[in-house]
Amino acid sequence: MAACSSEEPSGGRSSESRDGPPHIAAYQAGYKSGKAVYDASGKGAAVRETVWGGCTRRALDAGATAEQDRGAWVRGCLDGVVDKPQDAPTAPVTERAENPGLLKTYRSWAEGNGAEALARHAQKLTTTQLTERDYDIELAADYGPGAGTQPKALAESFAKWWDGDHGRGGVARNVLILGGDGKRLVAQRL
Repeated sequence: MAACSSEEPSGGRSSESRDGPPHIAAYQAGYKSGKAVYDASGKGAAVRETVWGGCTRRALDAGATAEQDRGAWVRGCLDGVVDKPQDAPTAPVTERAENPGLLKTYRSWAEGNGAEALARHAQKLTTTQLTERDYDIELAADYGPGAGTQPKALAESFAKWWDGDHGRGGVARNVLILGGDGKRLVAQRL
């Protein structure tokens, strides 16, 4: 008689990895990356990765595990670069909030600075809180396949307009342009 099992077949993937929820897997991957930086560079790595936003920027290139919860990945990286014992979060870390006022302000600037056609593609602006002080800006655009260089031009236009915090505490590190399908097309440092 066959035994019943609630486990998925070995080829299947659930929303939770073997390491637990996605935010735990993201934290552990970030910690591993941060620890590797610490091991290669010593205590000086903490300044680069913490003060200058290195871990926040590294998360953009860290792949699918980081994308599950970029904030948890960054927290892990920051813990690793200072050689702190692992202290994984108990819940998802990344917090997203739509900011239509900021999008309106950007569009007003674009209108007077020759970027109106680019700004028209931006449909939604979201601030993505990664740490207490660091956040990214995500611009959801109506771009689809064949957008060419338009997403990059939109990111460059936004970065040119961005002058710091726009009334928010903390530091915006990157602007990400998302296509109509919600996938990242381009990321640019701010």
